[in-house]
Amino acid sequence: MELSSIRHIDPAQIADYKADVFITGLGFESRSTQVARRFENHSCRKIALEKKKINNDFSYQDNMAYLVNQGFEIIRVESEIPDLDGIFQSVKSDSMNLAIDCTNMSPLWNYEFFSWFDRKHSQEGRVRIRIAYTMAAYVPKSGPAKVRKIQDFLREEAKSAHSRKTALILGLGQEKHVSESIHNMINPDLVYLFYADPPAEKSFVEKVFVNNHKLINKVPIRNLISYPIRNGQLIYQSLINTILPLRNEYSIVLIPHGPKIFSLVAMLVHLGYPDIRISYPHFKKQMLADRLPKDEPVVLDILFEGEE
Repeated sequence: MELSSIRHIDPAQIADYKADVFITGLGFESRSTQVARRFENHSCRKIALEKKKINNDFSYQDNMAYLVNQGFEIIRVESEIPDLDGIFQSVKSDSMNLAIDCTNMSPLWNYEFFSWFDRKHSQEGRVRIRIAYTMAAYVPKSGPAKVRKIQDFLREEAKSAHSRKTALILGLGQEKHVSESIHNMINPDLVYLFYADPPAEKSFVEKVFVNNHKLINKVPIRNLISYPIRNGQLIYQSLINTILPLRNEYSIVLIPHGPKIFSLVAMLVHLGYPDIRISYPHFKKQMLADRLPKDEPVVLDILFEGEE
């Protein structure tokens, strides 16, 4: 199967969808069950994936009780990725409607869902995935975040050829000095900076510009690209439009720091263009916080289709 289309869905229509399976992640944040509550009246199979190591503070117990009460199967993920062969083995049809709440899922989990259908499902089938993400209310960072290293998303990814120039596509977050540290570690020949505007909250984009002004001032204005945080379809197209003219001349490193929807779309880009290296910053210390839901979820429909 191949990725056939990506379509933005109005969040008011999130539950206007007959799903065969709904999958969410069991998390500790207050926003964790917002998408699941939209599907309360659906009679499909419901699954909640639980990470092997999860913080059970904040809203964890309330979230667990809600999901169990709603008939969710709680599946503990004992390795790095969920056992999708086991989850989908009961699905016999070549056509499936899947709903996924990725709010509490890692980039690796998101990519595994996409790539599983790309490589394993019937070549003549059709899978429609409605994927949703609950944004979080703005939480100011309590202290400086220090980047420990830049790590490739997939371990088997090839390193950039030394003979080629490097283009860095970097998502800007709100943390002070983080983007500049990433830039210095990569030391690229060309830079594109992506930032959310309009964001979930105005204060976020203000912080982005204040805390990244040194790096922003080094980049030509045409290489500073805004994206609407609520429309993953436009984010995908903007990334593709940036990447395609660069591929023959540059080794491209995509670091989707910032809002999670940007990271989610980067997984779809990598699926179609595996030569694009995706990397993430790893920090010396990360403080956990209970984040509240903000506005309506971001919703995308992703269609995988096989050859007729």
